[in-house]
Amino acid sequence: MARRPIHPALLTAAPFLLLFGVVLLVMSCGPHGADSRLQFKPITWRTDLDDRVDWPFPRRVSGLGGADLQVHAPPRRIVAGSVLSAEVLLAIAPRERIAGVHYLAADSRYSMVAKSVAGVPLVGAEPEQLLAVRPDLVLVDAFTRAETHRLLQAAGVPVVRTQAFSNFGDVADNIRLIGWVTGLDAAAEQLVVDLRARVAALAKEAPAVQGWHVLTLDGALDTCGRGSLVDTVVRAAGAVNVAADHDVGPFRKLDIESVLAWRPDALLVGVVAGEEDSTRARLQQDRGLRLLPCVQRQRIVFVPAALLASTSHLVAGASEQLQAQLRAWGRP
Repeated sequence: MARRPIHPALLTAAPFLLLFGVVLLVMSCGPHGADSRLQFKPITWRTDLDDRVDWPFPRRVSGLGGADLQVHAPPRRIVAGSVLSAEVLLAIAPRERIAGVHYLAADSRYSMVAKSVAGVPLVGAEPEQLLAVRPDLVLVDAFTRAETHRLLQAAGVPVVRTQAFSNFGDVADNIRLIGWVTGLDAAAEQLVVDLRARVAALAKEAPAVQGWHVLTLDGALDTCGRGSLVDTVVRAAGAVNVAADHDVGPFRKLDIESVLAWRPDALLVGVVAGEEDSTRARLQQDRGLRLLPCVQRQRIVFVPAALLASTSHLVAGASEQLQAQLRAWGRP
C-alpha cells in the first residue's frame, strides 16, 4: 500500500514539537529527579524539609527592600551579625564555618551563648568591622541599619536579614531561614522540632497554672503586651499576661497607678545572674511597687535577662522557668 505523503505543515512544525518535548523532559527531571511537582511551586525555607533539604545552590531569599537576593554557594565564612543568628548558628553550624559573631553575643547580659563563643572572632555592627573577617554571608536582624545592608551588598557580600517576630512560629521561621541560606536545613529543622516539643510539653502542664495573672516589668516600669514575644512566653506557660489583658501593645512604659490598679498575682523580671537579691530588695523598697501584694508576698519570678530577651529557640526556657515557679507556688 502506498504511504500517504506527509503534510508540509507538519514538516515545518516538527522541529518546534521536538524542542517542546525536550523542555518538558528537562522540567520533569530537574534537581529532584522525576518529581515534577517541585517545578510548579517555589522552594523556600518555608517548604517542607523533604523538598528543600537537598535543594542546590544558588538559593534565593528576599533581600533589602523586597528585592531577590541569591546565596550562590554554601557559605564557609558566616558572620552572625545579631544575637539571634549567633544563638542559632552555634547550635547548627560547624565552628570552622563561623567567621565571626556580634560582640553582644559574648556578653551574658544579652546572650545565652556567651560562654560558647570563646575563640570566635567578635565583630561590631559597622560594615568595615564585618568585612574585616572576610565573610561570604552575613546574618543580621530587623534592627540593623539599612545603610549597613547596602554597603555590604555593594562589597559583594550577601546579607540576609531575619524577620520580625511575635510568637514561636516566627521564631521557627527565622531558624529555618538561617538553615536555608547556610545549607544546614536538617540541623535547623531539628531545632524547630525540639522547640515544638517543648511548647507541647508546656501546653500539657499549662492547666496547673491557670488563673495566674503575670506582669512583666523592668526597673523603669517597662512592660510587654499583645504582639510581643514576651506575651507568647507568658501565655505558653499557661498564665495571663496582665499587660495584654489591658490592651497594651508590644511595648509600653507604665505609670505606677496602672500597675497598682491591675494588681498582678506575680511579676516576671529579667535579671543578670547574681543580681536577684538586689533586684528583689529594690522592688520591695520602691514606694509604689512595695504596695503590690505580689511584691509583699515575694511572688517575683526571676529569669535571666538574656533568656527573656532571646528571640531564638532558647526563649522557650523562659516559659519553662515561669511555669515551674508558678506551679511551685500553687494557686494565686
